[in-house]
Amino acid sequence: MKPSAMFKTLTIAAALALLAACASTPESTGSADAYDKALSEAKTAQAAAKKANNQWFYKEDLVKQAETAAAAGDYAKATKLAEKAKFQGDMAVKQAAEQKNAGPYPAR
Repeated sequence: MKPSAMFKTLTIAAALALLAACASTPESTGSADAYDKALSEAKTAQAAAKKANNQWFYKEDLVKQAETAAAAGDYAKATKLAEKAKFQGDMAVKQAAEQKNAGPYPAR
């Protein structure tokens, strides 16, 4: 067998094995522990953003939505919402730090 044909055969076999492995992995249903950790981190990040006086406000409160989803037993959704709230808190802190010296330019 030529090396290029062997390589092609091995590549196809590896791709099929990977596809089969991914197909057999169960979908995550989320866990209360993962949610609790994500919620705690989200609240910490939101508090840091508030301290930096740079909270981002949206129509929906992600932390409250996460708590509602968790109360309904949907920990996967609750964790995802809490992680999004953490990300927004972290980005608000980063934005505040990067723009701390921004302000109106002096009049000329």
